Amino acid sequence: MGKPTRDCVSARGGLTLLEVVAVLAVVSLAAGLVLARVPHASALRLEEAGRRLAQRLSDARQRAILLGRPVRLDVADGLPPAVWLEALDVGGAATRTLELGPDGDALPARATLVDGSGRRLHVLLPPGFHRARVLEETAP
Repeated sequence: MGKPTRDCVSARGGLTLLEVVAVLAVVSLAAGLVLARVPHASALRLEEAGRRLAQRLSDARQRAILLGRPVRLDVADGLPPAVWLEALDVGGAATRTLELGPDGDALPARATLVDGSGRRLHVLLPPGFHRARVLEETAP
């Protein structure tokens, strides 16, 4: 039998400084690429809150039409903790609750949502039988 050879990996026992720096550089580069493509978390919360509110408004209007009676909706209910209802304008009048009639409503409703960074998002419920939609976000 020949002389046993030593395995170079087991003899080293650890990583060199150059290997650690190379791994950190690759991880930093990957994290930078991912974070550059993902919008800020509060902006995502605001957008999601706007989409959910538009869906709630449309569903409440459909419910009022199908049931043949008015449906009241507190617009601020169901918003995430970091998003607030700044204003609700129904046909030019400010209010906190919305009553949707079985006739499809003759007045438009516009809700303004705001997050902790001051970003605003508008949700519009047009008159008639149209679905609610989220309008462009406005910066602080």
